[in-house]
Amino acid sequence: MSTAICERADELDAATAPCPAQPAGAPPARGRPSWSGLLRFSLVAVPVKAYPALSTATAVHFNQLHADCGLRIQYQKRCPQHGPVETAEIVRGYQYAPDQYVLVEADEVDKIRPVKDKALVLEQFVPAHQVDPVLWAGRSLYLAPDGIGAQHPYGVLAQALQEGRKWAIGRVVLSGSRHLVLVRPAGSVLVMDVLHYPATVRPAAAFADLRGTMGSPEELRLANMLIDAASGSFDWSRFRDTTTEELTALIEAKIAGRPLAAPSEEPVAVLQLLDALKQSVAAVKDQPKAAPAKSRKPRAQRRAAG
Repeated sequence: MSTAICERADELDAATAPCPAQPAGAPPARGRPSWSGLLRFSLVAVPVKAYPALSTATAVHFNQLHADCGLRIQYQKRCPQHGPVETAEIVRGYQYAPDQYVLVEADEVDKIRPVKDKALVLEQFVPAHQVDPVLWAGRSLYLAPDGIGAQHPYGVLAQALQEGRKWAIGRVVLSGSRHLVLVRPAGSVLVMDVLHYPATVRPAAAFADLRGTMGSPEELRLANMLIDAASGSFDWSRFRDTTTEELTALIEAKIAGRPLAAPSEEPVAVLQLLDALKQSVAAVKDQPKAAPAKSRKPRAQRRAAG
């Protein structure tokens, strides 16, 4: 059983394109697809499109300027002999000897690739959550069915992976390089995560000499108390990246010519582990707790009590 997603090379740069503003009340914008093709599950072929999971529309971008005059720095592609050249005039070459190159065209590389290299082939299914997070390369894409006819088989595949608690490992060629990827269900949606190859990741065994000593029973008791105090229902909305807001405030302050106060640094005392744990637990216990709601007796019971 194999699964494949065919890559469309002319959409590689669309992932970072900003999305147009959405009107109020409109559904969340998908953005532009990074690539599209067929999701193949055995003999079932499902047209899909892949959309970047990460939105960069709100990021603050800086330009490089000449400090003396304030003009933007320009980067030109130049030939040492002929000066500036257009992008269409640039080809790829491999240096096999000093100042000796063999030219390689993109279509020539495509011809020598095996058929499976021209698609995303899922080669192995593994239990969910069995992939070490250190392998994640930081790029995720949502796979969406392309057309009404693709919705049902797409949904069946997503449901099968969800109910079977399985993830799929495969490889795909993106930007001329073969990448290891993972396809997993997120509810009714399939997500494709780009992974690092295991051989490129330093093994944890390389840091075996960093093993800490066993904690004392008191240290472990206090550490577990801290962990329990910070556990409970999880709310992702508490974690926001405020970098854009901070940079915007800095830029607006500089445009207006007013100073922007830097945040004050909190002194951090270096304590012995046991003392630090004791003070941390004491601080948690001193935090005010929300008053429990008073229970109200049913009206009939209040009358009986009266």
